Amino acid sequence: MDWSWAIEGVNNDVPRTMGPECENYMTNKRRWIETVVVSLGCLYLLRWASKRADPINLPCSRKLNQPHTTGRLFLMLLMTFVFGIEMGFKFANKSVIFVLNPCHIQTLVQIYLLAAKPSKATVALFRIQMNNLNGPLLAFIFPEVESRTLPFEQATYWLQHALLYIIPVYIIRTGIYEVEDIYDFNWVTIGIMIMLLYHFVILNAVSIASGVNLNHMLCAAVTDPFEGQNYRIAAVIHESILCPILNKVTVLLYSNKQTMKSNLLRKHNYTQKISTIINDNNLSKDELLYHQHYELTETPTTTTKMTSSQQQQQQQQQHLPPINVIQKSIPKQRKNNVSEDNDIDIRIEEKKHHQPNKLLDDTENLKEFLKNSSTTPEYKMFVTKKFD
Repeated sequence: MDWSWAIEGVNNDVPRTMGPECENYMTNKRRWIETVVVSLGCLYLLRWASKRADPINLPCSRKLNQPHTTGRLFLMLLMTFVFGIEMGFKFANKSVIFVLNPCHIQTLVQIYLLAAKPSKATVALFRIQMNNLNGPLLAFIFPEVESRTLPFEQATYWLQHALLYIIPVYIIRTGIYEVEDIYDFNWVTIGIMIMLLYHFVILNAVSIASGVNLNHMLCAAVTDPFEGQNYRIAAVIHESILCPILNKVTVLLYSNKQTMKSNLLRKHNYTQKISTIINDNNLSKDELLYHQHYELTETPTTTTKMTSSQQQQQQQQQHLPPINVIQKSIPKQRKNNVSEDNDIDIRIEEKKHHQPNKLLDDTENLKEFLKNSSTTPEYKMFVTKKFD
């Protein structure tokens, strides 16, 4: 396939845009080693933060079905118009490959956010792109407009990057999409990890294959203060610090009072609820995480009226351990350095209206069940309320 329309017009005269100097800046072996190491770290942190991120709460249906305001429609049309002109310049210059740069991807995301109705997917997308505000900032501090030679091409550059910051500010001010709590850094972690994965997996591969320095993944910019063999590692560090700062400062500066009060009230109610659960059930933090994951701490009151056979059937469907299992740790065994398997004394108590033959006969079988259960967490502790 002929890819001349995408890369033929890339200007070789601009330093470190493409060419032998950029390709030989570091070896491809090092580039791929950095990609593997950074990608594995990002995937681990992405999984870790996703499990701990606060759930997304949507407003009432009346607010969800509200028509778009004039300001929202104006920004959507303006950004769409600017992006259309930018694409026209790229096709005219035969440099369409630069559309893969993060600022163009963020432009498409913001157009979609302005056009779509609020949903859990769009709220998550908005929270993720809030951690990419470093792009517009760096574009103004270190502008790269040497290759823009067509009329109004440089003006489009400045307008596009200005809108990339104005639109999130507008969304925050109007409350179209709810931001996470100001003290919650799980969504920050998710956004940064996705940004790094996009750079090291997609842009790195395309840069090596095409020889074009996409967002400086092939070689450092001339104005990069961390220029050298370790410039990409330095970028991971300083951008991981800059992105959350820009995110939280923007939220603090432009969030309206109602949004801030709502976030603080939700955080207070959540903390109070967790404290109540811990005190009522005498749970540790690890045990509480297990209960939150399987929603055992909010068992409906109708459960107490269920028969033993119905409870066991429900437990099998949910792949959960028996609800009538109660465990307690024995300090004496801990002092004697007894192994973890024997460190927990498992007692089986029968509820007054339960039938004895419905319970497990033997503690060893129960231990084996817990050990082989696919839903058993690593700490292997299951604590539930005692029945009256």
